[in-house]
Amino acid sequence: MTEQLPDERPQRRREYSGASSTLGVAMLIVVAVGVALWFFEFRDGGSSNGASTSGLGVVELPAGLNPTAKAPAAEPGRAAPNFRLQSPDGGVSTLDSFRGKYVLLNFWASWCGPCRGETPDLQALSERQSAKLTVLGVNQQEDAAAAKQFMAQFNLSYPIVLDSSGDVSQAYRVSGLPMSFLIDPDGVVKKIYVGRISSDDLRKIEAEEIS
Repeated sequence: MTEQLPDERPQRRREYSGASSTLGVAMLIVVAVGVALWFFEFRDGGSSNGASTSGLGVVELPAGLNPTAKAPAAEPGRAAPNFRLQSPDGGVSTLDSFRGKYVLLNFWASWCGPCRGETPDLQALSERQSAKLTVLGVNQQEDAAAAKQFMAQFNLSYPIVLDSSGDVSQAYRVSGLPMSFLIDPDGVVKKIYVGRISSDDLRKIEAEEIS
């Protein structure tokens, strides 16, 4: 009986076992990647228009509420993009529900120093011009507790809504905070204010825009 000798070349190249095992591994990888993409694409309801399954975010502006011949855009002379957002207390508001008055749409966050600096002026404007103008604050991607704390600190009475996903800020091309948009009673953007809105700007709004 022949004695089996140990392999004298343990590091030698192994024989190729065939394409089936390689293809099997590749298919498993493809399936895993596909499942991951599906999960991240559709976990929020598959939305591609900036609105979640709850209907929050950028929403369509009814044609009858667009006095321009152009699509809504965050530009002077264009209808302001419509949106539906939740307040810190859980209520829901749409931009078009404020039609009939001027709207000063103010994007802010509690950590933003210039935002904090302009807030008392915005509150005072809201109190003086409530019959003609609504200040509408859009909090950028903070939770309700942070917004409530900010509102209490500054004793705010004007409405605040939460842009939790950042979709509305993106639609308005908000590249820095604060940023404000003056929108006329027909929903058309009149002016854009980048950075902290100045006292002169507020005086001009009252004396020239809404007088």
